[in-house]
Amino acid sequence: MAKKSAKKRTGNSPRYKFSVYIASPTRKSDSALARLRKICDEKIPADYEIKVIDLSKNPEFATHHNIVATPTVFRTLPAPVQKSIGDLSKADKALLGLDLFAAQT
Repeated sequence: MAKKSAKKRTGNSPRYKFSVYIASPTRKSDSALARLRKICDEKIPADYEIKVIDLSKNPEFATHHNIVATPTVFRTLPAPVQKSIGDLSKADKALLGLDLFAAQT
Protein backbone atom coordinates (compact mmCIF):
# COMPACT_ATOMS: atom_id res chain seq x y z
CA MET A 1 0.00 0.00 0.00
CA ALA A 2 1.10 3.57 -0.63
CA LYS A 3 2.24 5.79 2.21
CA LYS A 4 1.27 9.44 2.37
CA SER A 5 3.32 12.30 3.66
CA ALA A 6 1.51 15.59 3.46
CA LYS A 7 1.96 19.25 4.13
CA LYS A 8 -1.11 21.31 3.45
CA ARG A 9 -2.16 24.92 3.44
CA THR A 10 -4.67 25.63 6.15
CA GLY A 11 -8.20 25.03 4.86
CA ASN A 12 -7.17 24.24 1.28
CA SER A 13 -5.87 21.27 -0.66
CA PRO A 14 -2.25 21.60 -1.72
CA ARG A 15 -1.58 23.00 -5.19
CA TYR A 16 1.36 20.62 -5.72
CA LYS A 17 1.10 16.84 -5.54
CA PHE A 18 3.92 14.35 -5.99
CA SER A 19 4.07 10.57 -6.31
CA VAL A 20 7.40 8.94 -5.48
CA TYR A 21 7.88 5.40 -6.80
CA ILE A 22 10.49 3.28 -5.01
CA ALA A 23 11.52 -0.38 -5.41
CA SER A 24 11.71 -0.77 -1.62
CA PRO A 25 12.99 1.50 1.15
CA THR A 26 16.71 2.06 0.52
CA ARG A 27 19.24 4.78 1.24
CA LYS A 28 18.81 6.06 -2.31
CA SER A 29 15.02 6.24 -2.07
CA ASP A 30 15.23 7.81 1.40
CA SER A 31 17.66 10.41 0.02
CA ALA A 32 15.39 11.20 -2.91
CA LEU A 33 12.43 11.64 -0.59
CA ALA A 34 14.40 13.86 1.80
CA ARG A 35 15.66 15.99 -1.10
CA LEU A 36 12.15 16.31 -2.53
CA ARG A 37 10.85 17.46 0.86
CA LYS A 38 13.71 19.98 1.12
CA ILE A 39 13.01 21.34 -2.36
CA CYS A 40 9.30 21.60 -1.58
CA ASP A 41 9.94 23.26 1.80
CA GLU A 42 12.10 25.87 0.04
CA LYS A 43 9.99 26.44 -3.07
CA ILE A 44 6.40 25.68 -2.07
CA PRO A 45 6.26 25.48 1.74
CA ALA A 46 3.01 24.18 3.24
CA ASP A 47 1.53 23.75 -0.25
CA TYR A 48 2.41 20.19 -1.24
CA GLU A 49 1.56 16.55 -0.73
CA ILE A 50 3.85 13.57 -1.29
CA LYS A 51 2.63 10.01 -1.80
CA VAL A 52 5.18 7.17 -1.69
CA ILE A 53 4.42 4.03 -3.71
CA ASP A 54 6.53 0.94 -2.99
CA LEU A 55 6.68 -1.05 -6.23
CA SER A 56 7.82 -4.19 -4.38
CA LYS A 57 4.36 -4.21 -2.78
CA ASN A 58 2.49 -2.83 -5.80
CA PRO A 59 4.33 -4.12 -8.91
CA GLU A 60 1.35 -3.43 -11.18
CA PHE A 61 2.04 0.32 -10.85
CA ALA A 62 5.43 -0.08 -12.56
CA THR A 63 3.80 -1.31 -15.75
CA HIS A 64 0.80 0.98 -15.53
CA HIS A 65 2.93 4.12 -15.02
CA ASN A 66 5.88 3.05 -17.23
CA ILE A 67 8.38 3.09 -14.36
CA VAL A 68 11.73 1.77 -15.62
CA ALA A 69 14.00 3.02 -12.80
CA THR A 70 13.59 3.98 -9.18
CA PRO A 71 13.27 6.25 -7.44
CA THR A 72 11.00 8.08 -9.86
CA VAL A 73 9.16 11.25 -8.88
CA PHE A 74 6.03 12.46 -10.67
CA ARG A 75 4.60 15.91 -10.06
CA THR A 76 0.94 15.18 -10.75
CA LEU A 77 -0.46 18.62 -9.88
CA PRO A 78 -0.53 21.18 -11.32
CA ALA A 79 -0.86 19.82 -14.84
CA PRO A 80 0.95 18.82 -16.95
CA VAL A 81 2.54 15.84 -15.23
CA GLN A 82 6.32 16.21 -14.81
CA LYS A 83 8.79 13.40 -14.07
CA SER A 84 12.28 13.13 -12.57
CA ILE A 85 14.27 9.91 -12.16
CA GLY A 86 16.97 9.33 -9.57
CA ASP A 87 17.86 10.52 -6.11
CA LEU A 88 17.41 14.25 -6.92
CA SER A 89 21.02 14.91 -5.87
CA LYS A 90 21.41 17.57 -8.57
CA ALA A 91 18.99 20.24 -7.39
CA ASP A 92 18.96 22.22 -10.65
CA LYS A 93 18.07 19.12 -12.69
CA ALA A 94 15.40 18.16 -10.15
CA LEU A 95 13.87 21.64 -10.25
CA LEU A 96 13.91 21.56 -14.05
CA GLY A 97 12.50 18.02 -14.29
CA LEU A 98 9.70 18.82 -11.85
CA ASP A 99 9.18 22.32 -13.29
CA LEU A 100 9.62 24.04 -9.92
CA PHE A 101 12.06 26.81 -10.90
CA ALA A 102 9.35 29.46 -10.91
CA ALA A 103 7.17 27.93 -8.18
CA GLN A 104 6.24 30.32 -5.42
CA THR A 105 3.55 30.50 -2.79
